[in-house]
Amino acid sequence: MRVGLAQVDGKWPNLALMRLSAWHKQQGDETELFTPLRQYDRVYASKVFDFTPDSRYLPASTIKGGTGYSLTDTLPDEVEACFPDYSLYGNPDYAMGFTTRGCVRSCPFCVVSRKEGRLRVVGDIYSFWSGQKEAVLLDNNLTAAPIEHFKVVIEQIRTNGLRVDFSQGLDLRLLTDEHAALLAKVRLRKQIHFAWDNPADEIAVRRGLGMVAAHMPLSRVMVYVLIGFSTTREEDLHRVESLRGLGVDPFVMPFNKRDRYQRNFARWVNHKAIFKSVPWAEYKAS
Repeated sequence: MRVGLAQVDGKWPNLALMRLSAWHKQQGDETELFTPLRQYDRVYASKVFDFTPDSRYLPASTIKGGTGYSLTDTLPDEVEACFPDYSLYGNPDYAMGFTTRGCVRSCPFCVVSRKEGRLRVVGDIYSFWSGQKEAVLLDNNLTAAPIEHFKVVIEQIRTNGLRVDFSQGLDLRLLTDEHAALLAKVRLRKQIHFAWDNPADEIAVRRGLGMVAAHMPLSRVMVYVLIGFSTTREEDLHRVESLRGLGVDPFVMPFNKRDRYQRNFARWVNHKAIFKSVPWAEYKAS
């Protein structure tokens, strides 16, 4: 059987599709990324965002999954347990996967708790790593995991000399000095990501960043700032300028990218040459 695997959106290789590819190969099937006009016995499509339009080339019989289609549909257990087939994407030089699923929080702007439930440990680095030089951790809230699991993950990263990207961010509100000391020991693929979504969390955010600063330069840190969900423009600017004052890179995440203010504010902050040279009050959007 020939199987086509369609990634509708998302910039990363799609983990679900790589697991589906691995499972089908175990059954003796041929798999490849979906190509329009080719004939397939079965087609799967995975979508992250519900606002992404489908490809008009997908056949009507396509089996669809991912957050962009449904918050309740999941891979069968036997597929979820498969080691990712990285050859589907030409064997990139990084591994990617989860060591935990779910989250301890229920933020109203986030679908993770509704889709994945409460946080639980599902594996470790060896669940998805096969000798690559780098690893991308997709855990939604690794700092909420038991500290012993956190230690195991960090030790596996260090033992194998991996450069790591905590792609979904870590939780400053749950960070301890022990977390910060462990994080300082790893080689980073990108800056460590945290988030400051709620202005009311300022004390916890400052406390967490203070612990990070005790173990590593804050130049290794980026903090996501959600705007446009429940905050005022004054609160948006306060968070961004507070982070600037601490020597931390803010990165604005607009809740509604169609809103002009949110687009402009994000462009001002995220374009670092402009952010460092032009005050918001003087910024003229193009």
